[in-house]
Amino acid sequence: MGKIFGFIGVLVMIFFFWQSYLFFSEAKEPIREANSEAANYVIEHIGVEEFVSVNFYHGSESYQVFEALDVNGEEIYIWVAEALDSHVVKPKSDGISFDDVSLFIKQELTPKKLISIKLGMENTIPLYEITYKDQQNRLSYYFISFKDGTYLKNYHLAK
Repeated sequence: MGKIFGFIGVLVMIFFFWQSYLFFSEAKEPIREANSEAANYVIEHIGVEEFVSVNFYHGSESYQVFEALDVNGEEIYIWVAEALDSHVVKPKSDGISFDDVSLFIKQELTPKKLISIKLGMENTIPLYEITYKDQQNRLSYYFISFKDGTYLKNYHLAK
């Protein structure tokens, strides 16, 4: 009798993990489709030699942000609007680096925990969005310009 319950328990666990996998795969599908559509837009309108990475940014407007190599081998960032009706291309060297942002965070923000650093865009200004837990354990967002690290805005979510 105990073996039967053990066997049923194993089957229930397998079923649970299988359903969880399917749920999360389907939840990520719209993001994958948006990445693919934006990549096709970039290939058609800009032309790149190689994609390095892509990230999704959702602020007042949504963007797919690509790191890529152009046809001359130069490292570039490409911000593509969600509607696929506009884009901005900047050489990586035109802005501050992720290392510079990391140094700024350590020296100026002193987070309890760094969650993410990602490129985005607000009001046609390329920026870095820094997400972290501050010393009061609040989820915090800090925005600095991609060009020179100038402060743009910040806010904290209450506990």
